[in-house]
Amino acid sequence: MAPGGTWMSSTERFLTRSERYAVTPLPFIPFSGTGGEALNQQGVVAGGIAHPDGSVCVAEWSNGVLSRVGVPPGVPSLEFNRPRVFGINSSRVIVGTVHTPAGDLPSRAFICDRGRFIVLPLADPTDLGGAAIGINTRGEVVGYDHTSSHTTTGWLWRNGVYSRLPVSGINTAALGINSTGTIIGNRSLGLIRRILTAQFSRRIEWGYVVSDRTRYLPGFVYAINDLGEAAGGWRSNGEARAAVFRNGAARVIVAMPSSAVGINSSAHVVGSYAPAHDTQRRLFIWSANSGAFDLTPNWYRSAQAAAINDRGDVLGFGETVGGKSEYFLLTPDVQGAVAPKALLRSAPLDR
Repeated sequence: MAPGGTWMSSTERFLTRSERYAVTPLPFIPFSGTGGEALNQQGVVAGGIAHPDGSVCVAEWSNGVLSRVGVPPGVPSLEFNRPRVFGINSSRVIVGTVHTPAGDLPSRAFICDRGRFIVLPLADPTDLGGAAIGINTRGEVVGYDHTSSHTTTGWLWRNGVYSRLPVSGINTAALGINSTGTIIGNRSLGLIRRILTAQFSRRIEWGYVVSDRTRYLPGFVYAINDLGEAAGGWRSNGEARAAVFRNGAARVIVAMPSSAVGINSSAHVVGSYAPAHDTQRRLFIWSANSGAFDLTPNWYRSAQAAAINDRGDVLGFGETVGGKSEYFLLTPDVQGAVAPKALLRSAPLDR
């Protein structure tokens, strides 16, 4: 079992079964079709929409209105016309990666500020590609580059300059940065390092936190809030369990195969889990006071969370019972169609 007690955030509020959520389908390209998504604190969602010629435009959705933000400038060549969104801050500055129709590589990281694209140079001129994953309120950006030796190296972009992170590992990636500049990400160890640390299993990722010093975590992480709490997973017997990390300590929050991908400043956590004997994932929300609830809309065959903001909006994606893959936004609403329900322990009988 993971270490940790019953700690909770000082700003924690209760989640209850009586809370309800409105569900809004979003028009963005599914991630499997090279789309991406991001949610900011004001409930603005950024993603990609397709043009008839196959190119992709970055767009924003806010309060029911879809607005085109812009298209990549064709740098370093016109073939770089497929943006994928990964982050958006409160000033609606969007970050992500732009690649060609050939696939994920080659690629370049980009910043888009209200329609003005800045395509970042590679951290090393010999690198194969780059991706910007997170941006904070100060405009600091984190991400990673694919190197010519087919590894990944995490970085911080600040004031027009790259900084390599003080993180060990064969592969490193920076995945989030909060308003104070604390960075989280994952790393994988080389064979010798795994032997020295008695981690003999196949290569897996381990999380880290970089602030005034580097702290290595006993699990993996995908998100961080402004209090420095991170969300991700803890591995036990080869399976991942959703977990929250504070000051290096891990707390498992869902006792089934699961992972957490978002955490807000109230320490509400979202992610996905897999009931027993089921290949489909389901969306969960968790708080220390209330535990975990299932928030999968009834008309979705499967669903996963992508992010949660401080308003309690939850960005998700999934497959409807009609077989359509799409993004959706869950918004707290007393008249909403979705109410939290108990986690499923096994696959539904009607599947």
